[in-house]
Amino acid sequence: MDDTYKPKQNGGHSNLRRLLLLLFLAGRQPVLSADTEDDNEGLKAVIVGPDYVTVGVPSSIECESNCPACTYSVSLNGQSAQGQGYALAFTVNSWVEALQVTCTVKNDDTALTATAKKQLQVLAGPANVSISGPDLMNPTVSHTYSCHAYCRPSCIYAWKSDNGPWIKGQGNVISITPQEMDSFKILICKATNSVSGLFVTTLRNINVTSGPSQVQIKGPDVIEIAEMSKFVCTAECRPSCRYLSSVDNQTVSGNVVEITVDHPLKSVTLKCEAQNTASRKMSSAFKTVRIKGSDRNLSIRPVGSSAVLLLAFIISAAFIM
Repeated sequence: MDDTYKPKQNGGHSNLRRLLLLLFLAGRQPVLSADTEDDNEGLKAVIVGPDYVTVGVPSSIECESNCPACTYSVSLNGQSAQGQGYALAFTVNSWVEALQVTCTVKNDDTALTATAKKQLQVLAGPANVSISGPDLMNPTVSHTYSCHAYCRPSCIYAWKSDNGPWIKGQGNVISITPQEMDSFKILICKATNSVSGLFVTTLRNINVTSGPSQVQIKGPDVIEIAEMSKFVCTAECRPSCRYLSSVDNQTVSGNVVEITVDHPLKSVTLKCEAQNTASRKMSSAFKTVRIKGSDRNLSIRPVGSSAVLLLAFIISAAFIM
């Protein structure tokens, strides 16, 4: 059992006091018990200590007797420390179901002995606490998250959202519905060992999608014939938006378009369509642009077709695929 615990000798009641302090600092009153066995003319052996130990947490078991001059032997699964009034201090390094403690008291003058045995439950965790669920939330939509942890014998889970209260129910699952005004939600899970009361918390900061909103097309209201003009579509989106830009019946990808009118027209209509890359919500904006000097009789420059609008080139640096 060398890979399971590391015992060491320590005198008096100091280790037991240390164990009590550790359990107290963990927020849990330790459950102490004394296992006693009488043998031979009233000689007693008593094991004092908790009913359980936790993996990785220093622990102590003390052997006591009504014979101060006796020799004490305390063993944990057969590994012993001997002396007068000695305790066995140890740390369990890996989980096993239980450990057997044996206390033997011997009167060296009379050769009488007394023995007491105690079985300790071994606890583990919480460890490896994590929250699983979507990386993004959509407003007014319910989202489910689950908390996971390694515990022996089991874990109890509680949840906290933002600055709200701790909520505990059956199981390890919670549903969250963000509001329109939320930009993110802070979700905290607390896993507590059902026996020891030791707990560990973990946190996730989850963004809430928004937009598209404030969709608009920026550019001149009046353009010249035969001159190139630039128009930019903008929108508020979280996490981001993708764009489609239209000039009359011609549509291209991206939020930046440059156009040249080479034929007299009264006006052209621009349309921008923004779509949230996460929620897929869409919103559009329109802009009517007047043509200055459209009454002039300008010849149409050949551009490969007789289209009214020449889409000179498309700039799509802000386009997110």
